[in-house]
Amino acid sequence: MQALPETAPNRAAKLPAVRQKILERLKLQAAAPPVAPPHLALAVPKDPPEVPPVVPPTPDERLEQLKVDGTELCGDEAWFADTQLREGLRAAVREAHREQKILMASAAEEVSRIAGEGGFQRPSALAVLRLGGAQLGGYGEGDIAYSFRQLSRVLHPDKNPDLAQADQAFHRLSEAADELRKGLQEQRRLVIWFASATSQQVPDSVMERPQEPLFAEACRLLTVICGLAGEGLVTIVARGRALSLFTSTYQGCRAPELLGLWFDRPQLLEAMASPSMRIAYDCAAKRYRAQFLCLLSRVLAAEVKRTGALPRDGWKKIAETFPELVLWQDLREQIYQRCWMVGADDPPGMAGIDRSRSPARALRSRWARKWRKAMAAILPSGEDTAAPAADPEVKKLAHVMWKDIVAVAEREPHGSGPKRALGLFRAEHHSPATFGRSSAKDRPSVEATEWCFIPSSDIFLVVGEDLIGMTLEGLFADNAPGQKRLSLAECYRKRDSPAPKAAAVNQARPSNGQVLQVVEDVVEVSPEEEPKVSEPTLSDLLGLGR
Repeated sequence: MQALPETAPNRAAKLPAVRQKILERLKLQAAAPPVAPPHLALAVPKDPPEVPPVVPPTPDERLEQLKVDGTELCGDEAWFADTQLREGLRAAVREAHREQKILMASAAEEVSRIAGEGGFQRPSALAVLRLGGAQLGGYGEGDIAYSFRQLSRVLHPDKNPDLAQADQAFHRLSEAADELRKGLQEQRRLVIWFASATSQQVPDSVMERPQEPLFAEACRLLTVICGLAGEGLVTIVARGRALSLFTSTYQGCRAPELLGLWFDRPQLLEAMASPSMRIAYDCAAKRYRAQFLCLLSRVLAAEVKRTGALPRDGWKKIAETFPELVLWQDLREQIYQRCWMVGADDPPGMAGIDRSRSPARALRSRWARKWRKAMAAILPSGEDTAAPAADPEVKKLAHVMWKDIVAVAEREPHGSGPKRALGLFRAEHHSPATFGRSSAKDRPSVEATEWCFIPSSDIFLVVGEDLIGMTLEGLFADNAPGQKRLSLAECYRKRDSPAPKAAAVNQARPSNGQVLQVVEDVVEVSPEEEPKVSEPTLSDLLGLGR
């Protein structure tokens, strides 16, 4: 409108018409959909094709994939990283507490038990309230309050005026409840501390009963320490792959800082030896307790290897908190001594002080050479990759070797360390009725299970010393790069198989296409000519190595 000159004829008459046209144009522009400029126009994406959701395997399917006959757990398992499995563990704890029935004796017997008189030893706070242990799997403030109410009804001095120690027993009951409540706060603090060391976030939903998350984060921390430090014979290439895996898995956590926090400072080691850690250990399933002991033993070995000196004083507290560790060390030492020939010079010992290559060095026994050949055959080269601890061939070989080790340990005198150590790995056959509970639903039977845990990683590292290495990535052997892996069945031949005899194979590392001599017969096989014999089953292999 300003474009119309002031002197234009009939300007005043034209203004309303021009104004009306401008308003109509603005209305049309407002009603029309916006159009992007050609250089900014984007193609409208089509609806993406429907992708069926990925259904995770059920716990039964997962166990079926990893199952070894007669064993709950064969080899290290990253159970602490399996959210579904851990949720199942916590659900079992909740179910156990719902079914819990506190069985109490008479008031006089309960007073004597808690006061520590009449031949009774003064019980711990957990024993006073009958909490903790694998039968319940953990406890929280609500569980403490429930147990306190049930016991106070029997122990209250007003109900037992004729018992002189009733006041003392009730006071001890109150002290035990307060002690456990304070212990829960300490356990939650350790959970956050251990988790922050590996840049993990722990949700508040799992903190109701902190024993399970505390034990899980402790196992995670020990696993990472072992995997980063490296165990056995670790090459630079294998160490680099482990570091890359750690960086991608534990984002935000730096490996040098974590290793320094464990090996150079005493705080984490002291926390592992704390009473809170022992409570969490006692509340865990036995298979995970056995795995934890093996992890502690291997972290100790990694520290001695890293520093070249005696262990720190904190390990004495670890041994006091977990005396089971000494039993496992006795069995581990027996396995190591069996790897050397009888009558030869003294072996260097598990600490690895003597690593000389002189001819006078003790020679490995035939038993050790037999298994070392099988290890080298089924494991990949450390220059190429690594086999995870859950690898089927690794588990099969570990199972066969464990049967052999157990047969020797059971011949030890009654009460000896190695024989007692086997109890750390035997499965427990309990039912809800064992602890005075009635199950609302049937639970899977484990009567056929003999072992709760087989320490496959430790067996490989002890027997395969100077041959086997292990990092966060898994197990590998000192093989030539590119060597083809063999299955366990390819390493063995049935005794009744028609095959030509050959001399014993003495090489530490077999070449491709060679069947190892782990029994009396050994056969040279070319890749083009496959032996026409039936492959032995795992039951057939269990009879070997005697």
